[in-house]
Amino acid sequence: MKTLLPIILGGFIFMLSGCKEVRPDLNFGPPTGLGDRVVLIEEFTGAQCTFCPLGTEELSNLLTLYPDNLAVVGLHVGFFSTPHPTYSKYDFRSPEGNALENFLQKPSLWPSAIINRNQFPGEIGLQLGKQQWPTYIEQEVARDPIIGLSITRDYDASTRLLKVNVVGVARQNIDAALRVNVVLTESGIIDYQKDSRFGDVLDYNHKHVLRKMLNTNFEGGDPLAMNGLEQGATVGYNVEYTLPEEWNPANCELIAFVTDGDTRYVYQAAKTKLIK
Repeated sequence: MKTLLPIILGGFIFMLSGCKEVRPDLNFGPPTGLGDRVVLIEEFTGAQCTFCPLGTEELSNLLTLYPDNLAVVGLHVGFFSTPHPTYSKYDFRSPEGNALENFLQKPSLWPSAIINRNQFPGEIGLQLGKQQWPTYIEQEVARDPIIGLSITRDYDASTRLLKVNVVGVARQNIDAALRVNVVLTESGIIDYQKDSRFGDVLDYNHKHVLRKMLNTNFEGGDPLAMNGLEQGATVGYNVEYTLPEEWNPANCELIAFVTDGDTRYVYQAAKTKLIK
């Protein structure tokens, strides 16, 4: 049974219990007026990063707040991503993750994430600590996307062949060169994780793990509309991929996002479960 401890401050009695902390930056209920804006979050993590589970929990809180407006990709990169020699069953590192770490920016703090690949005013680089995520995500979610984006898929369970179609529609004249990226992630992978609070956790639930980038250019993305688009113009991108047997398609998610070919900024993202 949880006990209540009275604390007397300035003549007032406060009762402390075992209840969870109420976060001042998280509201009770989803924000309104979000529209169809989808923001890309690239989380930098690793199985031997002791503080990274705190970042993953923060992203879970934010996904509860913005369930339709955030797309998360977990990048297992750097020295913290080395599998434990005894306890790890899987190696989540990938050529795509390594390429993105070099293309974007290596984190100098953990947990760390990049939001829409945006260089926010006053920040030194793209990498942001978890205490900064709620503010900048709120800002990005509130922005109207200049391009509408949809992602559809066809998956054949017998052959494990995945066909993906991405369609973009310009909502205004766009002068920038546009590139497209398509990412396959998997959640619900049970494996080892070091945790600052619990030590070696052998049955940690790894979420949003980058499994594969389906575009050929891992860093900048494949060309979509290199001369920009006029308002109302439609562009498309198709790609196919056969899933390895060890991946669980029921736990996989597809994420597509369109970037500025020069600044790397993410104009819009879209996401869908591989199997609904």
